[in-house]
Amino acid sequence: MSNATSTTLPLHMYIRPLMLEDEADVTKLEAVCFPPNERASKQNIEFRLKTCPELCSGLFVRDFDEDTKQIKSESLIGHILATKIPTEHITIESMGPVHDEASGIIAIHSVVIDPKYQKKNLATLMLTDYIQKLSNQELGSKIVIIVHEYLIPFYERVGFKVVAENTDVGKSPEFASSKWIDMERELVKEEYEA
Repeated sequence: MSNATSTTLPLHMYIRPLMLEDEADVTKLEAVCFPPNERASKQNIEFRLKTCPELCSGLFVRDFDEDTKQIKSESLIGHILATKIPTEHITIESMGPVHDEASGIIAIHSVVIDPKYQKKNLATLMLTDYIQKLSNQELGSKIVIIVHEYLIPFYERVGFKVVAENTDVGKSPEFASSKWIDMERELVKEEYEA
């Protein structure tokens, strides 16, 4: 059974921060998953991976040699790209090469899963891991994102709330063909009792 129709999870998955060396794979995945007017440019991807790799996360699958048990290859099958922005919500300007380290607002610019691995709850797994890490590392106070209307239920399942229709992005020539919704999620460090 092919990955496209299989409901089983891929073996040897792991999540790690993305690095500049991952840029080519991130760019390819953006091209596969987004129409041209919505994907991140190579310049923006390089900026995000170079400037704030701690806010960029990748979901990988490793392939092992059966005889030697050594890693033969790793494939990027999903990613999250983000920066810290100086505004309360995402603007056209903040979607470019912008990062404000002093800000507590983390803007997610991209959440993707390779189409061959979709319908396996991997985006939920990746986002849940991402939110937990950001919360526990106290990297910001909240996450903001803009989404298409049909994706609202997905993001609500991982704790995001609708704020408003994003008229700033909605009026932009490059994004005018779509209605965008602002969503946000507070980041709260989990406390465990010893």
